[in-house]
Amino acid sequence: MSDLLSIGSSGVSAYQRALATVSNNIANVSTDGYTRQDISLASNQPQQLGNSYLGTGARFDSVQRQYDAFVESNLRNSNSDLESQKPLLSYVNRLIDVMGDESIGLTTAMNRFFESSRDLASDPASVVSRSTFLRDAEGMAARFQQLAGQFKLLDNETRQSVETDVGQVNALTSQLALINKQLTKHTTVASQPSELLDQRDLLLRKLSGLVEVKTEFEP
Repeated sequence: MSDLLSIGSSGVSAYQRALATVSNNIANVSTDGYTRQDISLASNQPQQLGNSYLGTGARFDSVQRQYDAFVESNLRNSNSDLESQKPLLSYVNRLIDVMGDESIGLTTAMNRFFESSRDLASDPASVVSRSTFLRDAEGMAARFQQLAGQFKLLDNETRQSVETDVGQVNALTSQLALINKQLTKHTTVASQPSELLDQRDLLLRKLSGLVEVKTEFEP
């Protein structure tokens, strides 16, 4: 009877851990970077009775993250590719908008300048043609100055964006170094806390949105 109680107690204890893990998964369903956890059960050492061995129940073995290194690596690479194109596309579109704007772009001003140039060339003595040519030349010069101002603005925004990204990269790498330092306190990967591993992967994912990330994990 005592063996039955012992086996039943071991099962209850193991599944209490299992229910606690399920509850933790539910509680963290909206936690950014959280990876679902599962438990591993193992049978207790059997007890020899005569020429036979009798089972002595089950025990809680470990908590395992439902983690796929291949999928996570591909996600980081895809995130790097996507995020690296966004600023380029944004600034190129703004540049196209500036160049194509009739009030700022060169097309209209240059067309007027060359038209007045042709008119002046056909009638150099015309006072009207001369004044029109000078006006359109000044207008085109003003357009160049306006475009230079717009390009300078885009240049400043680009530099500020790069400086901001560098600051974020430095902050993320500092946090990553602290987490890696805590992880090295555990001799094996199996003994490393799942929460720290989740935080590490989340930081790597955020970092991949700023720079290309290549990882190498020691066993």
